[in-house]
Amino acid sequence: MTESALDKTVSAVRSAFRGYYFKPGMIETPEKIEQREFGYTQFGQQGMTRHLSFKNIKELIGTIMKEIPSDIYSSNAYYRFPTYPMQEKQWLGADLIFDIDGKDLHLPCVPSHTYLACAICGHTSSPAPEEKQEYSCPACRGKKAANISIPCGKCIEGSKKEVKRLIEFLTGDLGMQQSDIHVYFSGNNGFHIHVTDDAYVPLDPQARSDLVGYLAGTGLMAESVGVRKNNSENQFFIKFPKSGLAYGWRRRIADKLRIDSSSIIKLTHIVEHKGGYTPFKVDLDKMARDMGARIDPQVTTDVHRVFRMPGTLNSKSGLAKIRCGDLDSFEPFADACLLGGTKVAVRVKTPVKLKLKNKSFNISKESAELPAYVAVYLICKGLAQVS
Repeated sequence: MTESALDKTVSAVRSAFRGYYFKPGMIETPEKIEQREFGYTQFGQQGMTRHLSFKNIKELIGTIMKEIPSDIYSSNAYYRFPTYPMQEKQWLGADLIFDIDGKDLHLPCVPSHTYLACAICGHTSSPAPEEKQEYSCPACRGKKAANISIPCGKCIEGSKKEVKRLIEFLTGDLGMQQSDIHVYFSGNNGFHIHVTDDAYVPLDPQARSDLVGYLAGTGLMAESVGVRKNNSENQFFIKFPKSGLAYGWRRRIADKLRIDSSSIIKLTHIVEHKGGYTPFKVDLDKMARDMGARIDPQVTTDVHRVFRMPGTLNSKSGLAKIRCGDLDSFEPFADACLLGGTKVAVRVKTPVKLKLKNKSFNISKESAELPAYVAVYLICKGLAQVS
């Protein structure tokens, strides 16, 4: 992309973002705003401006309207001095937040909507899911490519399924109230789950790591479901825990194996069929991984992280991070697509199909005049530039 084309492209996206932020009521006000650290990134610039603090939402919106950032973040943590260097901020606690990202689910549909952009010349190829050989750019023969994915409905449904699984853990196992769990579309290809239960605010990184380990099913002991090791490696005996198999992971594994506290003979046969204690433990680990919540552990354990602010736009898509009132009916490519429809002339790098605001677009020509919300989406994805 030439410098002139880049300038025009950045200007068009920034103009669309400006129009969004000048509408009242788009940004959700964070709780205890004066104790949070804020940061933002600028179009066409490296790095993040961090360690900012605002007394109220009006101050924050004033800065946003002045700067028109590409991305806006606020900390999950509360600090006595948010603008000080990290070691001097005096940490007061942090919200508990989980991240479920569609790209981490490795769904089988992904190759069918993933474009390949050459790392050398930028040539972009249409999805070719049947081709699994080593990449070779048809224009310059470069061997490295960036993957550009346009999530499909199956991707979103897959992420929603993981959100529901996580919520079931939080409410069923940990006793959280549904009213304290807030689900947000991330603005690209996933969801953020914010917990507002004050009991979790003081948790340090180790406690959060332990929580993540439980939710993911990491380190589940065979003894917890009644399989106990004898002196030799694979010898075992069955002794169910006194508290039974009715709760938490014990219940999940018992349901999966179709056993209860009276199933000594059946469980003995299951473990023998696996080959003894050690092979059963390996199979149990795999079972737990498959049944556990698929969350990003680093996101939850980091008590100094800055997160995309609810109500702000994601520069990877032009979509907004917004709260999902009803997860089942939520449609991110309609509900979170909030930019205007002013026409923008763009050059599209490859034929592309997508659906935004319940309208389908099949763009086969190199030059096209598209509504701003479509043009910005393709630009943010790296599939188009202003012509």
